[in-house]
Amino acid sequence: MSRFTRINDSAETESAQKKAVIKIAGSAFTALALAAFIGGIAGDGQDASDTSAIEDRLSAYYYEEPEEIPEPQFFEVTLTADGKEHSLSYEEGSGATVADVLKGAGVTVDDDDLINVGLNEKINKNTDIVINRVEKQYEVSVETIDYKTNYKNDPNYVVGHSEVVVEGEEGSVEITELVTYIDGKESDSQVVSKEVTEPVDKVVLNGTCPAKPISQLKAPDSLVFDENGAPVSYSHVITGKSCAYSAKPGAKTASGRTAMVGYVAVDPAIIPYGTELYIATTDNSAVYGYAIAADTGTALLDGRIAVDLFMESYEASCDWGARQVNIYVLN
Repeated sequence: MSRFTRINDSAETESAQKKAVIKIAGSAFTALALAAFIGGIAGDGQDASDTSAIEDRLSAYYYEEPEEIPEPQFFEVTLTADGKEHSLSYEEGSGATVADVLKGAGVTVDDDDLINVGLNEKINKNTDIVINRVEKQYEVSVETIDYKTNYKNDPNYVVGHSEVVVEGEEGSVEITELVTYIDGKESDSQVVSKEVTEPVDKVVLNGTCPAKPISQLKAPDSLVFDENGAPVSYSHVITGKSCAYSAKPGAKTASGRTAMVGYVAVDPAIIPYGTELYIATTDNSAVYGYAIAADTGTALLDGRIAVDLFMESYEASCDWGARQVNIYVLN
């Protein structure tokens, strides 16, 4: 029989009696237990002088303080996500993890999201969970590339003539980037692709001939004039008398070429056939233009004239008449 069984033998024992404690010589007894002890001695006729036996019997009635059950301890865990702060309470020693806190707060995380602690890490009073939302998206931007304007001198047109021969078109650079946002703020960007459309430069043709040329031959781009209307580059110049002539369509020249405006007659001993020339009056009031030595005649061979210019008609040759010209030998 235990010590506490004796204390509770009487069914009539009141709660107050059970709680009353009496100390004797440093030992504690409940009032009810002590009364039972005294009654037992009297009833059994215990010899009061036998102190050893009394002490042994008394030890059965010692009162033992009940073991206190500690109150449960709790701590707070803070979770910050999506601009909100959640505070959750957990009992110490519960073994709860970060994942349990997220579940309790109704917060989920994606693979790209950032979290400052591991999901399987156990929480404690110092745990402070912060989740940063990460969003990645492709963004396309277009940058314009301006076109250039190139000016091209053309000796086939008179000075002052300007003509756009190629319209300019802007180019573009299309850039695709993978942009990363953390909590709505851009944190990083990487260029994924870049597509370039080259611009088309504008080309403006400017006439450089001092006067509108008569010749129908297309002058080379290398024929450039100075401020006085003379070619910048030539081997030498011959100054002399010029006349003009015409012929039936399909007529052949002395060099075997078909006569056309731009082919001129010369003394081949002075200016060989095929020589490129530029011819204008000495005062630049009239320009025959770019020409090729292709024909000859008596007046040229005997030196009476320096050059005979082919015209498209008899009337045009008469209009030219006889004029002093500079014959620039280009090659």
